[in-house]
Amino acid sequence: MAIETLEELVDKVREVERVEELKALVASIAHNRSVSRLRERFAKKRGAGKTESLEVLQSNEGDPIELPGGMSPLAALAQTELASLLTEVQRELNQDQRAVLSDFFLHGLSYEDVAKKRGLAIGSVGVYLKRGLEAIRKLGVRHPKLMKELEAFLR
Repeated sequence: MAIETLEELVDKVREVERVEELKALVASIAHNRSVSRLRERFAKKRGAGKTESLEVLQSNEGDPIELPGGMSPLAALAQTELASLLTEVQRELNQDQRAVLSDFFLHGLSYEDVAKKRGLAIGSVGVYLKRGLEAIRKLGVRHPKLMKELEAFLR
């Protein structure tokens, strides 16, 4: 990187009026080259230049197409079904329980943050969580498929 920067600097020296400007020019050239090099490496890591039509891939190989992130269509469907079952169970929960569970488990808020957001005492956040989880367990009896999927997902 340093040699490339110096080579480019030699070409630009004639354009500089003062010696003090050389430091800024070298820093600028080195920064720009470093950023370009990093972008090239990240692009290679993501598979740059490997763009092909999904239809061509499917017709050539006959295999199911992998979705981004390595998720197969079957896994995406299973995840969608699980999400719809969870949504169905959430509808049956108390609104306050649903909100506290969502804040804590989905949004990663602390007890203190949930308490501030919902206007609750910090001690009552744990109670809402406990009661909400108990309600979900009871609902699991009516939705055995959901419980089976959740247990498999949590392993």
